[in-house]
Amino acid sequence: MNGRRLLGGAFLACALVVADARATTITLVNMDGSGEGFNDPSFRAPVGGNTGTTLGQQRLIVFQRAFETWEALIESSVAIRVGAQFTPLSCNGMSALLGSAGPETVFRDFTGAPHPNTWYPVALANSLAGVDLDPGGDDVGAVFSSNLDDGCLSGVSGWYYGLDGNAPTGQIELLATVLH
Repeated sequence: MNGRRLLGGAFLACALVVADARATTITLVNMDGSGEGFNDPSFRAPVGGNTGTTLGQQRLIVFQRAFETWEALIESSVAIRVGAQFTPLSCNGMSALLGSAGPETVFRDFTGAPHPNTWYPVALANSLAGVDLDPGGDDVGAVFSSNLDDGCLSGVSGWYYGLDGNAPTGQIELLATVLH
């Protein structure tokens, strides 16, 4: 019986070490200027578990929660940098571009690449290579609509900045959009 406990304890310790090794770090690189986007000082009451008291703080907290979710799922020893900003995007009464994100660059034929002549998005290439192939560069670029909060889309009053998944009617959940 003690052998089983010892073996079970050793297995649990190994599993925890592996779980720690799998985690990665995702860092937000704020691309917004003073007074806009993540730096918007407009007062907001905390909502849905988001404790921020300015629009910019609430946006940052939503992104941090999304990053924490992805960090738990992504296996990489190389940190991932996401250059993100809020900016006015296409929006009219009938349709709106909520946001977009994608790799800033791609690599092929690097040390650790599993297949020759195959392009890999930078974050994946970094993970496979075990080093940052583009030091100082952002791995992902992301832009999200700042004008959605201005009511540009018919029937939508803006983003929901809560973390609880309970967006009221007429608001679009930013967390779900960022995670997507």
